[in-house]
Amino acid sequence: MTGLEVALAGALAGLMMAATDEPRPGEGRNVPPAAVEEIHRRGAMVEHVRGTEGETDEATLAFVEAVAPPPDDSHKWFFTLVVTRGCQWCDKMRADFASHQKLKAWVNVKDPKQSWAHWQVVQIEDQSQAWRWKNVKPTQFPTLIVQPPMNRSFGDPATIVYMHQGYIDPDKLDEELRSAIRAYTKKVAPQYQAWKREQITEKALAKGGIGQSGEATGQTESPWRPPATPPSPLPEPPVPFQVPPPAISPLSPSGPAADNLGLLIVALLGKVLPSFQTVLLLLLALSNVWMLYRDLARQSGVRLLIDDQMAQQIVTVIRKAAGGSGGQQPPSSPAA
Repeated sequence: MTGLEVALAGALAGLMMAATDEPRPGEGRNVPPAAVEEIHRRGAMVEHVRGTEGETDEATLAFVEAVAPPPDDSHKWFFTLVVTRGCQWCDKMRADFASHQKLKAWVNVKDPKQSWAHWQVVQIEDQSQAWRWKNVKPTQFPTLIVQPPMNRSFGDPATIVYMHQGYIDPDKLDEELRSAIRAYTKKVAPQYQAWKREQITEKALAKGGIGQSGEATGQTESPWRPPATPPSPLPEPPVPFQVPPPAISPLSPSGPAADNLGLLIVALLGKVLPSFQTVLLLLLALSNVWMLYRDLARQSGVRLLIDDQMAQQIVTVIRKAAGGSGGQQPPSSPAA
């Protein structure tokens, strides 16, 4: 294949990917799967199908070489997915990485040797992994963390280049990954070029990585070999994965049920608090806080178990019991 033919093939692959949601690498065109995955990672930079030949901009060089097929495991970035027990959206994201074509360009869940990045799934409850959370600890799940290679070509491998907490659409995640890695490699481009100058030797250039020669990527093979990654203790989620509906269905609105529930709350608090006046004042304050929480939860997409109609009926009963409406406190009792 001539240089022009390779460039045209790469451009065609990029156009095919933009036109379809789930492109299938190599189908209908003479482009190796590894090259198609590399084009996925580069995004709009498909014109760099000849590697870094003739490129002089350090930032562009750093990004193009970062997303090129790695010569060995020491050049691979780290993708860590943090999950928690009983998390359906965690299973959904794991299934996305196993099945979505754009995410498979970053991580090959089924074949780690062919994967661009090291892939690991960590359960937050696993005490053997507690050392990971010394400086940062996820609070929402799933959480995806991306870090540079172990060989320090792009700086300290402990650096967090990208971190996203919560589920995210695969297409959007693909865009954010590319953007984060490109911004980071631009920042450390001088450091990377200095590291590369120290590493390149005649022996290293004689051999390359997955489907691409060392001369094309500028990267070198290292004798570093990580220990085999143990299989995840978590069962593989089914593909495609559908998040099932919650087991608890919302309470249906009912006038008498809401009235009874509101009166029951008043009665129960009356048994433990010193005076009925204290009960009413406390309930008025709590009802206002509760309604505020419902507004914030609704804006954040949190599913509420009690619908608005029933919630409003409960608050109305409490306010009526307090002797007023619209949240007004009852008048103080006259002095004896």
